[in-house]
Amino acid sequence: MNFKLENKLTIFQNIRQKGFFHLLSANLLIQVVSFASQLFVAGILSPDDIGRIKIIQTYLSIFSIVAGMGFNSSTLKLCSENRTTEERNSLFESALFFTIFSTVSLYLIILILNIFDIFSSDKLIQWLIPLGLFPIISNSVFIVFVSYFQATNRIKLISNLTISNKLISIVAIVLLTYCIGIKGYYVAYNLSFILMLFVCFRVYGSIKKFNIFSFKNFSHFSIHWNYAKTSMFGYLLSEISAYVDILLLNFFVNDMHLIGYYSFALTITVVMKIIPYTVQQITIPYFSSLAQQKNEFLIAFKRYNKILYLIIAITLFAVLLFVPFLLHMIFEGKYDPSMQYFPFLAIGWSLRLLAQLQYGAIFGLGKINYNVYTSLISLLFNILIISVSLYLFGIMGAAYSSVLGGLVYILCSRYFFRKAISEI
Repeated sequence: MNFKLENKLTIFQNIRQKGFFHLLSANLLIQVVSFASQLFVAGILSPDDIGRIKIIQTYLSIFSIVAGMGFNSSTLKLCSENRTTEERNSLFESALFFTIFSTVSLYLIILILNIFDIFSSDKLIQWLIPLGLFPIISNSVFIVFVSYFQATNRIKLISNLTISNKLISIVAIVLLTYCIGIKGYYVAYNLSFILMLFVCFRVYGSIKKFNIFSFKNFSHFSIHWNYAKTSMFGYLLSEISAYVDILLLNFFVNDMHLIGYYSFALTITVVMKIIPYTVQQITIPYFSSLAQQKNEFLIAFKRYNKILYLIIAITLFAVLLFVPFLLHMIFEGKYDPSMQYFPFLAIGWSLRLLAQLQYGAIFGLGKINYNVYTSLISLLFNILIISVSLYLFGIMGAAYSSVLGGLVYILCSRYFFRKAISEI
């Protein structure tokens, strides 16, 4: 009994030392306040506008991956390896240079395509796209900073930066949305990312002077691209796979009101992602450092994976039990139609989240192509099953498909994880 207790205390101590609770406290605070602000915004705006926000956010998530070209992932992988501080700084600065160039280029292309109504037939969405997709630049650059701080184990710095800046942005979003509606939401959204970038440049500049526009950065392109290209395709396919339902609804469902109810239910599932994403953030550099030590790697993975499964199970039970009741009280029935979709979306996302640690472990092993295969299989399956379900059951079919899609994702991820382990 004493041995088991000591073992659990050791696990707890290891988790604490890796900065898990610093990052978790930051993520919890941000997500709780952010979630509350989203509920406030949902109370101000109509379901139609909630649907528009979700569609634009989906485009933002997908285009951000393409624009960033995976340089945040290559930064995380390369800078978490055993290198000198000088080498890490040089690799980081070159990643910033490549990211700024690629994001600005894609953003300009999107503005041109938007003139021809490529992304939506909804006039308000077309008007909002320049504002809503500007974070393709600002957020992508910010993520490279976060990857660098994460790779160099400055978890406290990440949590402090994220908390202070995010709280300011949430306050701005609530105030400007209340004053000028959905347009104010996006003005505040952009200001928050610009503020975060300003702080990041100041923090890094206080440590070391740098020039990200130096031509010497081109010499690092090949080493970055070796990891970035595969990671970009993996994350791109994963993101499209996760939100292909919103994309299909945007093109095949004309009732923005119904899309708004579905989008609100999908937004509520954010509460389930806080801890799994935190676990993945902490463990990727750790797994990367153990990539050549099979026994230690497996021990660490099994330890954290058990904790992750338990957390997801408890979270799912809690949200299914309390969320419908609480939202009915808060909105006085305004979003009750969303609750028919919520249980299926919650179960589907829980299944996907079970693969978070496997995804991070495969990345840490350098077998990023296996994550690409998982995402590709999941995407093709989701397109097929959601299209058929939309035809047979309408929007409710998209919710049903979430469960099947989550199951296929976790099974594929488990298969490729075992394959990656066998190759160590």
